[in-house]
Amino acid sequence: VTALGCGQQLRSKGKMMLGKDRSFGFPVQGGLLQRYAKAPMSLRMCASSTRTDYDTEQLRLLDADECIIVNEKDEVLGHGSKKFCHLMENIAADKALHRAFSVFLFSKDGKLLLQKRSDDKILFPKRWTNTCCSHPLYNDDELDNPATDEAAGVKRAVVRKLEHELGIKVGSVPIEGIEYMTRIVYKAAVGEDDKWGEHEVDYILLAVADVTCDLNPNEVSEIKYISKEELPALLAQEEKGELLLSPWFKLVAQKWLPVWWDAMLENRIPDCKDTATIHIL
Repeated sequence: VTALGCGQQLRSKGKMMLGKDRSFGFPVQGGLLQRYAKAPMSLRMCASSTRTDYDTEQLRLLDADECIIVNEKDEVLGHGSKKFCHLMENIAADKALHRAFSVFLFSKDGKLLLQKRSDDKILFPKRWTNTCCSHPLYNDDELDNPATDEAAGVKRAVVRKLEHELGIKVGSVPIEGIEYMTRIVYKAAVGEDDKWGEHEVDYILLAVADVTCDLNPNEVSEIKYISKEELPALLAQEEKGELLLSPWFKLVAQKWLPVWWDAMLENRIPDCKDTATIHIL
């Protein structure tokens, strides 16, 4: 399965100007993706516009990373470039549902590590979010086919991206200590750049470890730890427009995070797992 087309590119001072996109070809094994009619569009709208000036490294990753395309049951249908999977035209055509992960890393004293996504990011820049959010790739190490309760491939992707984005060395967060909690399906548009969006089966994972970070500024601009008591104030700041949160973090924070946080503090995370359910948000 292939997704073709990478857009015309003009370089300018370390950025690329995207010209008119070429058409995308997307044959899918076993028929077309079914329509996900029940999934609402979750929007955090800013002034709508379409950027044309993008960071070159972020554009490279859009073409280099092959995401895992799935159906509403999280069954693997094929793969497509990160660019294909995040163009709103493909999301609107129900062609781009893909696997993702969101990991929540707690320190041993019970605080949650948050990151602020870099200004260079094409997808949801400048948002505060959970520790790390990305995609398992369509390769032998990270493809769980079929999906399993162990989610071993997803966990390997978590370790890879913790190092890439935050400089957390491999082994600092043992893979056997990463807890797969549940899956959510959501849609979201990048409000200030209407070319891009998300439609994901997002694996939510928790881990506890004390780590040293060495930020990749192309991915992360800031980090901070918050306590459970500080979470309501963070959500209130977003509601008042004082900061931006990623849509997936906000959904998880409102629905599950306080309960999971208590379970983490009380050493009973396994009691809260629900790996059989795919929650449509």
